[in-house]
Amino acid sequence: MKSDDFFTLIRSWLTSYLPRSRRLSPHTIRSYKTALNTFLVFLDETRSLKLEQIGFDVITYSTMNEFLTWLMDTQQLAASTANQRLAAIKSFLSYCAGEESSLVTVWLDVKRVRPARTPEHAPDALSMATVEAMINAPGQQTLRGLRDTTMILLLFDAAARIQEILDLTVANVTTTAGSGQVTLTGKGRKTRTLPIMDKTGRHLEQYLDLFHPNPSVPGAPLFYTVRAGQHHQMSQDNVAYLLNKHADTARKHCPEIPEHIHAHQLRHARAMQMLRAGVPLPHIKEFLGHANISTTEIYASADNKMVREAIQKAASTTLDPAPIWKGDNDLILRLAGLK
Repeated sequence: MKSDDFFTLIRSWLTSYLPRSRRLSPHTIRSYKTALNTFLVFLDETRSLKLEQIGFDVITYSTMNEFLTWLMDTQQLAASTANQRLAAIKSFLSYCAGEESSLVTVWLDVKRVRPARTPEHAPDALSMATVEAMINAPGQQTLRGLRDTTMILLLFDAAARIQEILDLTVANVTTTAGSGQVTLTGKGRKTRTLPIMDKTGRHLEQYLDLFHPNPSVPGAPLFYTVRAGQHHQMSQDNVAYLLNKHADTARKHCPEIPEHIHAHQLRHARAMQMLRAGVPLPHIKEFLGHANISTTEIYASADNKMVREAIQKAASTTLDPAPIWKGDNDLILRLAGLK
């Protein structure tokens, strides 16, 4: 098929199929768009192919294997990120095969490409002492301090992904003592309603009184920034900046806080806390919004590893008898929905 057919299908996939038929979030669609743009850069750098020369004939099993290697070796992406780029392109080709029967062979050929192996890492959960220090760091003497305290507490209590917190609206929150809850929208636009601690509910109630005094706007973003007098949803960069700013403050009283903090560490900490409290893995899976319990099982593995390390540390005082050895590109991209 010709180049214009290739980019026409890209456009319909990005602007119609994904948002309307699949009802994917703008965040997920941006991720797919990034994968396609990266693939176009790969073809330019390794094949010297300009946009008007690109068609489905260049997408083969061999090409996609090279693309995966290029992502990790040249672009220095982690294997998990490279696999996400590959999965996005496979998803696009699956759509194309459904639209044009002649492309089924292309899709089946690329479908055989195996994802890169990813090393298993224990989740970098924060300790409870660290979580408490982070929650206390903003203080509540100022409006921003109260806002940041509420956000950090909610990130931990709901074990939420950062975008799930940013997508919350006023209508998604109930603060009634004994039955407080939040309704999060996770990956694939799946929603889950989670109970929250009364402590979190009290902070949220105080926050709502001060930052959302007008209850007639239930769809307003719960956490926001103000630009030109208008409320705008906070960005992930905003939250990352705030977390690391407060981590610097908390580190004075809790030196074990890592040099760099990210919101997912609070999610990991809550999951580990639930596991150690005896909550069954299937319940933790639903709480976290995992699609597969194998993702949740990594917390159990991490806990076993910590026990093992503690045992080895306790035994370290025992004498060791012997050491152990160890075209117009802008126009084409815009028309295809890639810009």
